[in-house]
Amino acid sequence: MNTSKYFRHICSVCTLLLIPTASFTQDRTPIEKLVNNFPLKLSKQARSADLPVLLTGGDKSVYFAMRTSEFFPTAILPSQQPTRPLSSGLIPEIGDIKAETMHFGTLSLDDFLAKSESYAQGFIVMHKGKIVYEKYPRMKPKDHHVWMSNAKVTASLVIDLLINDGKIDEKKTMGDYVPEFRGTPTGTVTVKDVLDMTTGLNSDEYPETRSDPNSIATRTFRAEFGMLQNGKVERLIDVLKDAKFVAKPGEKFQYASASTQLLVYLAEAVGNKRWSEIFDERVWSKVSSDAPIQLHMTPDGVVAAHGLISSNLRDLARFGMLYTPNWDKVATEQIVTPVMISRIRNGVRTKEFFLGGFNGPAFVKIFADDTIISNSRQWDIIWPDGDFWKGGMMSQGLYVSPDKNLVIAYFSLNGTDRSIDRYLRPIANSKFIKGNKK
Repeated sequence: MNTSKYFRHICSVCTLLLIPTASFTQDRTPIEKLVNNFPLKLSKQARSADLPVLLTGGDKSVYFAMRTSEFFPTAILPSQQPTRPLSSGLIPEIGDIKAETMHFGTLSLDDFLAKSESYAQGFIVMHKGKIVYEKYPRMKPKDHHVWMSNAKVTASLVIDLLINDGKIDEKKTMGDYVPEFRGTPTGTVTVKDVLDMTTGLNSDEYPETRSDPNSIATRTFRAEFGMLQNGKVERLIDVLKDAKFVAKPGEKFQYASASTQLLVYLAEAVGNKRWSEIFDERVWSKVSSDAPIQLHMTPDGVVAAHGLISSNLRDLARFGMLYTPNWDKVATEQIVTPVMISRIRNGVRTKEFFLGGFNGPAFVKIFADDTIISNSRQWDIIWPDGDFWKGGMMSQGLYVSPDKNLVIAYFSLNGTDRSIDRYLRPIANSKFIKGNKK
């Protein structure tokens, strides 16, 4: 691998992840020409591509996002419940809702999704347990697609379930539960600070750390992909043990996939099982999914829950519905309890905390919305009305409003324009979304 080329690309990835660019030019094949016919040449190119090339939203990204199981060892969790089709009560007028996009002016949702240059692939709105809007402009409904960082909230969900069980105290430290972290700075960070991505460690992600070949952020990704670091493939846990303090824990929001992976190791230590088994037992085995969910793993079998989970779009929406009053339409028992919702909302930190790091201001810029309060428990944004959102690289997203009984989920492959996120709040606050009664 050309190392200098790799890190030029990785710097681009960090910029494109969150910050809208001034210009909008992408030399790529329209996704609609690929989804039904991946050329063999593209398949081979994607399999041999540098990591950043897979994450910036080009043709190879399309193949990677929709064939992720070809790149990693993968745990397959089949549905263990009878399929329960989601009921439908379509409201086509939702497609007329408009937003100011980053590069195309003001467009309706329908027009934005139809625009080839949006690179939007699928968009679904669930209200009161019913599908009220659903479009698949550049993927098939049955297609699996990588969640990217939408997946991070699976890790916090598992930890909250273990907190409910009395097996984890979020005021205790990582070292109290995970022997491998004892005697390291990582071991002194509290579970709560890991959940809220404020560890104070040098594992956070922003342009400088992602362009540094020896940063914890870069080494984390390379370990997960089985790529050489100084002549060898590192174990992910060894990378996380190597982190050092650069700030006081709890001081500011530090977006870090490494923090999510700490939660995976925490769950495994407490549960004495692989994370994939815990997630299946506590969550997915109770969900009436359309298809198996795919959990992609490091070379030594650790699920990369910070971003490498794949499913179809409706099953991502089903996961979101676990946080709503209509959980019973997708699961056999209530997994996300009111207490857990309260922890997400009432445990939120201050706006000053949110804006203190690199990524908080970036999220405000994406949404063009300064009403955002902060992040919480791996969710990127909490609003004053109690709605919350998790976003993923290349414009994936999951929006949940427990009070409005609303879920919005979407897949995209756009590395330079997150305009799709700007439709969420207008939809949530529209006349078509009317409260939380079943």
